[in-house]
Amino acid sequence: MYKGLMVVLLAATGCASEERIQDQWDDWVDENNTCEVADDCALVYPGCPLGCFTAVSADAVDAADEKADDLIRRYELGGRACDYDCMAAGEPVCDAGVCAVGVLDTGL
Repeated sequence: MYKGLMVVLLAATGCASEERIQDQWDDWVDENNTCEVADDCALVYPGCPLGCFTAVSADAVDAADEKADDLIRRYELGGRACDYDCMAAGEPVCDAGVCAVGVLDTGL
């Protein structure tokens, strides 16, 4: 009885798989990363499981942070969590009208 109730509660509260959460993040970024020049872009740092950093349109940074927080909160329902180490990011660039993360210049 309790096990069935828990499944229903988790489904009703929006618990989602890592793959589904990642797909929703990727779709959101695809809709919010257009640019004309590199200054139109900025980096956001969503966190696990969405990645270490992502380039978005500079005017979408606050919305990206809110979206990432919401998706991560949904992912963590039911006690799931993840953590990973991140490398430093390169500067954001505008590549064919889309914000992207440039190659990090390590000076080597």
